[in-house]
Amino acid sequence: MRRYYENERQRYLDHCTQCGLCAQCCPILPLTDAGADSPRDVQKGVYAFVSGGGPNPLAYTKAFACMACFKCTADVCPEGLDPLLVNEWIKHDYIDRGLAHKAGSSAGDTASAHRVLASIQVSAEAYRRITTASSKPSARYVFFPGCNVYFQPEKILNAMDIFDAIGDDWAFLPGLDYCCGDRHLFTGEIDAGAETAKALVAALARYRPEAVVLWCPTCHCRFVQTLARAMDLPFEVLSFPQYLATNMAELPLSHAAGGTITLHEACKSAYTGVDPDGPRAVLRQLPGVNLVEMARHGKETACCGSGAICWFPESCNRIREERLAEAAQTGAERMVTVCHYCNETFATHAAGYDFGVTSYVNLVAAAMGIHREEKFTLYASWGDPERILADAAGPIAASPFPYDRIVDVVQRVFC
Repeated sequence: MRRYYENERQRYLDHCTQCGLCAQCCPILPLTDAGADSPRDVQKGVYAFVSGGGPNPLAYTKAFACMACFKCTADVCPEGLDPLLVNEWIKHDYIDRGLAHKAGSSAGDTASAHRVLASIQVSAEAYRRITTASSKPSARYVFFPGCNVYFQPEKILNAMDIFDAIGDDWAFLPGLDYCCGDRHLFTGEIDAGAETAKALVAALARYRPEAVVLWCPTCHCRFVQTLARAMDLPFEVLSFPQYLATNMAELPLSHAAGGTITLHEACKSAYTGVDPDGPRAVLRQLPGVNLVEMARHGKETACCGSGAICWFPESCNRIREERLAEAAQTGAERMVTVCHYCNETFATHAAGYDFGVTSYVNLVAAAMGIHREEKFTLYASWGDPERILADAAGPIAASPFPYDRIVDVVQRVFC
């Protein structure tokens, strides 16, 4: 992985013509302080910095506003270069030189906010279920949920119940203990990202699976667009929607999830083509569901903006509000998300709209008669630590984390 990144950086320096096509296709640059600059000028600033020049605002904005939507990686560069990887090198260099602050995730820490919040939303038994690796020596499929979905643990549990209902030979490898590397690569930590990716591939390979089923669209894109180009993967990679779409007939489905919906797909899955149809194939097999597309969908879909929240929150907010307004124009009763991060982004800001926000996996679970409350969304809507702590009193009593740590996380995340 490290060699791959270094080689790609050199390829960029050798072959980039500074045409600006990657900057031109970027959804967020027009909403930043670089919006008035031409794509060519942006790319000239990027090249100047990567080739050893001093800091400049165009290189900074191009890299640090990046939402990691992967759009610029989808056959945009005529030289076959990876602009996303270049953005990550810029962040690496800026932070390494002390020119920018790090805003990385602590998801893998033993007392991370992800682990704490998961532990207070579900029972102790359910928490053990989503944090314990399967002990079986081999399996046809391995389900890996990734990191950030642990803020919304009911989605992992619903997916696991669906696996059980389908009845395939499968194993579970928990997120947080392992990572595809994105949480480090996104913040420019190239070496750490390489190590965590290597460890994940090795852990998955130990089950000798035919395929690894990934919950997270970012994990899926990282595997296809980055890891598979840097190392040999001894298994096929599928998204959970792709796996689910081919097995819907095995599930006992009712009309409980029926109604008119609109889909906010995972932008990176659509842009790169790694999973353009899986979520729709799932939704179209749900009894009573009527899918009304937003104006921008498929290859022309829009990002939720969440990837920019660390360094360019105002740009993120503008993208989010544009997408919520677009969903409202469909007249749908619910906006259905695929990515947990999209779900968090929209569900916590949709109070002024006449539709709800939910995940496709929760719709499928509801159609199966499985009902788990989306506590994260509920708590975010309350924004009241005392009320949240009172509501979560049962799980808190069984949580493996100190009460002071739980209070600190609740206050930081929900206030």
